[in-house]
Amino acid sequence: MGLIDEIPAAHAALANARSAEAGQIVSMLDSTRVAGVLGEAEVGKTETVRQALALTGLTVIRLDLDAAASDGHIGLLLVREIAKATVPAVDLSLLSGGVLLPPTAEKARAELAALLGMEGLEEALAPWPSGRLSSVHALQIVETVARRKPVVLWIDHPESPSLTPRHPVDVDRLLWGVREMVQRQRSLRVVVSSREGFSQRLLGPKAAFHQQGSWISFDNPLADTWRRVAERFEIPARLADEIFEQVDGHPATMLNAILLISSSPTLPHPYALLQELAARDDGLVARAVQHARTLHRLGGQVMTQIAFGEPPYGIAERGSSSPQEIRKVLERLRLAGLLKRKHGWGIVNPLVAIRLRGSVRVLLPPLSFER
Repeated sequence: MGLIDEIPAAHAALANARSAEAGQIVSMLDSTRVAGVLGEAEVGKTETVRQALALTGLTVIRLDLDAAASDGHIGLLLVREIAKATVPAVDLSLLSGGVLLPPTAEKARAELAALLGMEGLEEALAPWPSGRLSSVHALQIVETVARRKPVVLWIDHPESPSLTPRHPVDVDRLLWGVREMVQRQRSLRVVVSSREGFSQRLLGPKAAFHQQGSWISFDNPLADTWRRVAERFEIPARLADEIFEQVDGHPATMLNAILLISSSPTLPHPYALLQELAARDDGLVARAVQHARTLHRLGGQVMTQIAFGEPPYGIAERGSSSPQEIRKVLERLRLAGLLKRKHGWGIVNPLVAIRLRGSVRVLLPPLSFER
């Protein structure tokens, strides 16, 4: 099996191993109209929710706030998703291209115009937002669709606008509008997938979804999950366990490690394997630390301390900075997906931690691995 075939095979094996979690989301939607998935960065929330919603057979309208640059951009994203869920992809592509249209595409245009209005149709086919279609107007169209058939509005990455100072998108206002809409329209369900660091803005006493719906927390896949994925590639369970312990089951790193092992003629030692993965992208750490420094002046320093296992609140490490300021750094880096909090603070991407430390942590005595 070549690498081009192994990559989708590895992702399919992971999706199969996480089917129970996807099923849990489906069960939540069967019993409530608001379902939420929380988790640290890069644990696989988006892909698992996508997998779950595909099982429901319902019309899904996904609003990814990671891509939203303005309120008008939200309007474009929503009507574009509605168009995708309403007409065949081929007809939508023809409409976007503006070529001579066959009868099926002309019918699709008329259907979309009746649903979205001419302004909404033009926005759905535009490459960039005009700013004329507001999020409120777009949500009204979502509600119109929900009157005709059951719909799931999936709001992904609601924390993203909070990372940009003076972002024009008012996420709290948007979420309150969604809550009011789901209370009015019984055929509408809402799924929210977000980072743990944003949970207070979603579920706090003054938040839109306070005491609303069912919510679950996701973590990196467990060791047993990775054993099943490794088995698909004939990799020994104990080797998968050793890598799992080093990277805490980080999905991207585990998948890359499994693909590297499967393409190697001999079984590499896990420490050497992770050192090689960390060394493959020399810019990985530089970009992560630079990102941390743009979020706070102490961001890079705090990341390095945590990579070495040093307490970020230690007086010797923080210098003259107050504990309140360090807390602010930690919260911003967590929201940005650089740090996680699980039995203490840690780096989300284990390869970044390895490069910052300069070595893989030695957890167990060296083992011998053979195929």
